[in-house]
Amino acid sequence: MNSKNDAWERLLSVATRRVQKSVAKVAAERSREMVVGTGASGDKTLLADLKAEEELTTALRRIEGLRILSEEAGILGDAEGKTLAVIDPLDGSSNFKRGIPFYCTSVAIAEGHHLSGVRTAMVRNLVNGDVYYAVKGKGATKNGERISTTGRGELDRSVLGVDLSGTSGEAISGLVPLLARAGRVVHYGANALELCLLAEGKIDAFVDVRGRMRVTDIAGGYLIAREAGASVSLVGTPPSAPEFSLETRFSLVASGNQSLHRRIMGCIGSSGGTSENPFLRPA
Repeated sequence: MNSKNDAWERLLSVATRRVQKSVAKVAAERSREMVVGTGASGDKTLLADLKAEEELTTALRRIEGLRILSEEAGILGDAEGKTLAVIDPLDGSSNFKRGIPFYCTSVAIAEGHHLSGVRTAMVRNLVNGDVYYAVKGKGATKNGERISTTGRGELDRSVLGVDLSGTSGEAISGLVPLLARAGRVVHYGANALELCLLAEGKIDAFVDVRGRMRVTDIAGGYLIAREAGASVSLVGTPPSAPEFSLETRFSLVASGNQSLHRRIMGCIGSSGGTSENPFLRPA
């Protein structure tokens, strides 16, 4: 790993550790449910969201020529900067609000205008402090140890993360063939961290075909999962991958290996085996 990557890792490690402390303080003060406004994405902003964002952006804005895309504040920093930090300060806000111990902070450093330009990513579990990190072409790690996805290819032996939150009846109907064949279906409520569970082989796939995913939701987890060996399909977005914008929405299917990925895509490519699933039509 070169010195530039070392510098990013140190900076992101310090910044995300501060986020963890800040969010823990909000929880200790029993302010989990405090709403302080509405973010740039249109979602309600919790006090914890705001504090997490303040910690990340304070650290990142020290970097000359860096733009920042945040779920809460939108675009910040150098408007002409060629390097972009895509951040979700508190992924899993609903879990945090309810005291469910599964939420994280996610940072991706990218060049260019599309998700395919992500070069470095870090996701920190804000409950236990686990750190997932990846550099494009260098693999992925958890707490400094190399991680990889599973080689399990049989659906009936696989654990699938499937996000059904706010899903329409039509979309659920399109998922029935997959849900019926899966060994087990789970969902934890923080997409970036769930992609990290895929990266380390704790689940075998992550599926979200609601057409509601944003780049801030997955930019960090996307690179980490890919570098750990995951096969990923983005649906409802151009082949070059989604633009770095809060307006862009898409679906995602990520699997631990190509064999399982083909089986999953085969299941959700039909609705009960009779017609095309409208939620998987390319944009």
